[in-house]
Amino acid sequence: MATVVYRDAYLLVNGAAIHGELTELTVEVGAESLDNTKFGNTTRVHMGGLLTGRISGAGHANLSATGAEALLSSLVAQANTVLTAFPNGITEGASATAGYAMIGVIPEFQWGGAVGVLLPFSFAADPQNPAG
Repeated sequence: MATVVYRDAYLLVNGAAIHGELTELTVEVGAESLDNTKFGNTTRVHMGGLLTGRISGAGHANLSATGAEALLSSLVAQANTVLTAFPNGITEGASATAGYAMIGVIPEFQWGGAVGVLLPFSFAADPQNPAG
């Protein structure tokens, strides 16, 4: 298995690049685990259900009008937010660069910290049905 040094993660939010202010970026992909146990089974039986996902991250605020925290806080609860994450940067013209994208909603945005630290912020985005 290849080793990836996680030093150039890239995040686009509605087309705006905010990766330069991030210190953490996480992409979670999964499925609900549904109990399919029936009489006569001697162990629990599970089936995969609906797919789940989440893109979350954290960074340091710069408090400019174009900063990541300004963009993310303005999108809280807004429908149809497009998030695209690339774990190892973007190479123009490359077809092997893997990325993850979703249409979502940002239910969480937090910022604030102790005195004497760089002002931290964090956010999370959950998937949204584009038709809903």
